[in-house]
Amino acid sequence: MLVRDFMQAIQEYPNKPLRFLYEADQMVPGGYHVTEIKNAQFETIDCGNSLHTWREVILQVWLPAEAATDAAPMSTDKFAKIWDLVDGRIPLNQDAEIRVEYGAGERLTAVYHVEELQNRPEGLVVKMAPPRTLCKPRELLQTLNGFACTDNSCAPQTRHETEQAVPLPVAACC
Repeated sequence: MLVRDFMQAIQEYPNKPLRFLYEADQMVPGGYHVTEIKNAQFETIDCGNSLHTWREVILQVWLPAEAATDAAPMSTDKFAKIWDLVDGRIPLNQDAEIRVEYGAGERLTAVYHVEELQNRPEGLVVKMAPPRTLCKPRELLQTLNGFACTDNSCAPQTRHETEQAVPLPVAACC
């Protein structure tokens, strides 16, 4: 999800509890803090020797050990104020993908993709998807052919990534 779409949804639901769903039924408990919002730029070379560049905005969510188990989650209004404060000091890239960095207790910290925002009775829920690894040359070939293959079946694919592949002279793949 792009930053501009994420923030538009936040603004459409004023004063709602902002919840983060990281597994099918696992929510980040109330009492969390937004500890950092950061612009990130990536420059990589994949196993096919193609250069990729893209930007992300990473929202870091932290749950202090002393947080009360019944604490209320942050409201969308409070989140928007924090966001605006950060955006006023370091302009956040509206065309970048939004990510959420979260880990608590024995759960290892990971940077999650934002799949969607859901308006639910318990609040505006940020549905997060776990990160995954991939072979970009293989994905690019499947995309160029119009298909995504998983579990031995293929289906037409729409690409939502923000990276742009620029092939380099040496061709080698994993």
